[in-house]
Amino acid sequence: MQPSDPPSVRPGTIQPFDIEVLKTQQAGLRHQGRLHWMHWCIISLSLVITVFAWKTSENALNKEDAIRFEREAERVVDLMRERIRHYEDALLSGVAAMQSHGGDMSRAEWRLYSEQLDLNNRYPGINGIGVIHYVDTLDMTDFLAAVRRDQPDFTIHPEHIYDLSLPITYIEPQVQNAAAMGLDIAFETNRRTAALYARISGTTQISGPIQLVQDETRTPGFLFYAPYYNLDHRQSTGDDAEGLEESFRGLIYAPLVVRNLVKGVLEAENRLVSLAISDEDSVLFEEKVETSTDYVPRTLEENVPMHGRTWKFRISSKPEFENVAEINQPIVVLMSGLGLDAMLFVLFWMMSHSNRQVLSLAEEMTENLSAQAVQLSENNRDLESFAHIVSHDLKTPIRNIHSLADILEEDLAEYMTSNDACHEIQGSLDNLRAQATRSQSLISGILEYSILDATDSPTSQVDTRATIAEIADQLSLPAERITMSGSFPVLRTNKTRFDQVLANLMDNAIKYNPVKESASVGITVRQEGDFYLFTVSDNGPGIERRFHERVFQPFTTLEAVTDIHSSGIGLSIVQRAVERQGGYVRIVASEGPGTVFEFSWPCEAPHCAPEQVARCA
Repeated sequence: MQPSDPPSVRPGTIQPFDIEVLKTQQAGLRHQGRLHWMHWCIISLSLVITVFAWKTSENALNKEDAIRFEREAERVVDLMRERIRHYEDALLSGVAAMQSHGGDMSRAEWRLYSEQLDLNNRYPGINGIGVIHYVDTLDMTDFLAAVRRDQPDFTIHPEHIYDLSLPITYIEPQVQNAAAMGLDIAFETNRRTAALYARISGTTQISGPIQLVQDETRTPGFLFYAPYYNLDHRQSTGDDAEGLEESFRGLIYAPLVVRNLVKGVLEAENRLVSLAISDEDSVLFEEKVETSTDYVPRTLEENVPMHGRTWKFRISSKPEFENVAEINQPIVVLMSGLGLDAMLFVLFWMMSHSNRQVLSLAEEMTENLSAQAVQLSENNRDLESFAHIVSHDLKTPIRNIHSLADILEEDLAEYMTSNDACHEIQGSLDNLRAQATRSQSLISGILEYSILDATDSPTSQVDTRATIAEIADQLSLPAERITMSGSFPVLRTNKTRFDQVLANLMDNAIKYNPVKESASVGITVRQEGDFYLFTVSDNGPGIERRFHERVFQPFTTLEAVTDIHSSGIGLSIVQRAVERQGGYVRIVASEGPGTVFEFSWPCEAPHCAPEQVARCA
């Protein structure tokens, strides 16, 4: 069974106080009970801090708005980037589908694939997805014949001067993109440049600004390309620009109107900023916001690489951005600070008033305490003197009783050996001597207990191991019946008190053992913080848990005492001596028979280092 946590260390000797010093301190406090110049300084400083906090709050609010605006702007840009990446995934999946069909899909197969993409729901803002075939001029007749088997009216337009054609062969949904069918994107610079760069780089590319032929509103748009190749040919030609050009088969592309793209990405009612996008000198998108003439929006511009192009995002705050925080925080800070300053003034005034009332009451109590302290001091001196006188006056008649018993035994020696002797007389004489001896022990215990509150003797170096050996020798305890475990320190402490504690505990371990010839004592020590914890254990009958507190009360015994030297006050002396040193003493529950006492004893800082105080067992 593990011991419970030790009780908190109780204070040692109570320090006396000087009534006159207390009265002097009260006089000083009475002077300080009025509003001091320091109070006025604190209030003035508080006003300065309030004004400073007001201006700081204004600056902080402006910085916070700037950070919030930048965060909102970055969110818009990130959403646009993410949507473009989403479209790129659709194009790359089209490339994968085309490659899985050997680089050539029929119109029906492409339509089935595009329906599975579910463009309207999964890719909002995209106008469609199609296939652009690369056609050499020499192969034009065969290409047209192959396409017209599924699309008899298919034609390539417009004519141009370049020796290659990049016609849009399939586009889904076809109805809304019918105007783009057969369009040869090589006819126009922005379309052609991005397509050819995608061919030699093998990467997705965005064209420069264009107007989609299928867009009736004629608003800015662009084409998004992803190239696909003849994989068998590509393995032999390699992945450099020349090899990619030779194995190039065509493009999977998506036409996009920037207005629809922004609408699909950003809901206007959820945004606190407006957006404008430009590509070089061309405006791709510009959101119109109605504002008052005196509103100056916050503005941020950022150049963002977009698959071969650089888009300039110009983001401006809307009036709603400024209205998010309607409460004027700096004014709130100012009014709150002034309110706190007023409360501080009232608090100081109330504290001053309360201090004066408390001091009046304290002065009255001090007068009463002073009178009681004087009376208590006189009573303590009388009690100490009485204890000395009584113990001295009682010892003399008790010694005389003991001597009288010896004289009676000597005078009756001849009678006690006769045949007519009454043997009860001898028992009565022995009992008389025993009671006299017990009375002497009790008086000595009372005297020892009463002088514990007297001024302690000076401290000295105490070798705890040597002290234990001395006490064992005084108690005639052989070395083989005492065990010591731990690093026993050398303490600078009150030797008399330390000896009292150990002597009483070791003496009890032997005295109350029913077989004194086999009584043994075990002592351990360990350091915990500023205290050493000592344990004294024995192999006696033990003490029941319900008596663990009671045994420390004066004149307490748990059973009829047969030992004439027992005063019933030894453990009370132990407890009082330990607590005067700031420690504690208790009985620790243990497995098996016997009793384990644990007590703490302080060690002063200069003597606590193990290399200075520890002496190994």
